[in-house]
Formats: sequence, structure tokens, C-alpha cells
Amino acid sequence: MLQGLTLIKLGGSVVTFKEKPLAANIDAIDGISRALTQLDVPIIIVHGGGSFGHYWSVKYDMHTKSANYDIHGVSIVHESMIALNQIIVNSMIRVGLNPYGMPPSALTTGHKPIVAKIKHIYAMAQSKIIPVTFGDVVYVGGTKYSILSGDALMTILARVLRPLRIIFATNVDGVYKDRVSRELVNEIQIEDKRRSIEFFKASDTDATGGMQRKVTEAFKIASHGMDVVMINGLLPERITEAAEGTLKIGTVVKGRKS
Repeated sequence: MLQGLTLIKLGGSVVTFKEKPLAANIDAIDGISRALTQLDVPIIIVHGGGSFGHYWSVKYDMHTKSANYDIHGVSIVHESMIALNQIIVNSMIRVGLNPYGMPPSALTTGHKPIVAKIKHIYAMAQSKIIPVTFGDVVYVGGTKYSILSGDALMTILARVLRPLRIIFATNVDGVYKDRVSRELVNEIQIEDKRRSIEFFKASDTDATGGMQRKVTEAFKIASHGMDVVMINGLLPERITEAAEGTLKIGTVVKGRKS
């Protein structure tokens, strides 16, 4: 594993108000930026689309499936993600961090990693730059495009870089056994049957699968021997704790040991 590297996914439900079109959660973003100043390790950030990218992708009926989507919609979805990325990057700059925003198309061809480019962003992270990338609509060839979710991008980056810490920050404390009791599952072994956990349903405005998608990607990452931590990003101190290995409240998906 790369020494000290922390890979963090900021869910759309954390950085935006998902039920309010094009509404960034500035307080949450600023709180996370301040929390990141406390970390002295290489960091790479991925963020979701929330009420920016998801809002427009629903309007233009775009999905993770490759298809001939409305070209005007492709432009609008992409530019909305650039706009959200700038809000997050500017928040980090205000607290003295050194973010470097980049679209996933700089790191992938469609849904396939460009390994050399991904290794470059680790080198950047070692030099105190914080690469900040995001889920987006990506070109897959011919006249076809596809949504590459931030969660799927986490799996792509984790497989190439094998970070020491992998954190999914959502708007809940972790994975619950059911929606009624909200009893937190502290640890999930990769051998556990996923159907034993009742996932939260994705909202109507979520084009990429909501909590179920996050857990699915966490299982994919864990199958390569890496632990994945799922936390409440609306409490930014938990990001610090997860990165430092001192987290008390959250769900850990344990990586399969070779």
C-alpha cells in the first residue's frame, strides 16, 4: 500500500442539498475543508454530483449505461460538475490547502483507468497538492457517453493506488441493519452476504445508485484486500478520525486477506 495515502469520497448528499437543485452545502464543504487542514498525509478527493450532476442527468435521462445521450445534456451535466468542483476547490483554497481540480477524463478512458495518469496524481499528493476529481459524464467511444459515478471512480483509483485509508463520507453514520431501528453495522466481512443488509433506497434524484452503490463499490475494493470506512461526512471530525485510524462511529468493510 502507498505510504499514508488517504482516498476520500465526499458524497453528493454531503456537499449539496440533494432535494434542492443546484444547491451546494457550503457549511458542510467548509467544515470538511477545515478538517482536512489537520491531516499531514497525501490526500486524494473524489466528490459526487448531488443536486448538480444528478439533477441534470435525471433531466436528460442519463445513466451509467453507455448510450447515445442528448449531446446538449452531456455538456450541461459536465459543466454542472465543473461548477460544483470549483465550489469545493475554492473552499479548500480559503483555508490554505492546495487543491487541484480535475475531471475524471484526465484519469480514465471511459470507465478504464489510465494507470500512468493515476500514478501521477499520487505523486502530486505527495507534494502537498490535493487532487480533487469527481463523478461525471464521460465519452466512451463512437457517439456514446456514460455516467461514471464518483463511487465507481473510487474503485478505479483504489485498485491502482492501494491507499492506506479509503473513506466514503455520506449523510448517515454508516450502514444500518434496517431503516427502522437504524442500528449501525460496525463491521462487515466481505464474506457476509450483502442481501443480509437492508440498504437505504436511492432517492428519485440519484442517477447512480445511492447507498447501495456505495456498499457495492466498497465490497469491490475490499475484495482486493483493502479496508473501506463509511462515515457521516456531515460531522467533519469523523473524516479526520477515519484518516488517522481512530474512528469510533462508522462502518468498516473489511478487506479480504490473502
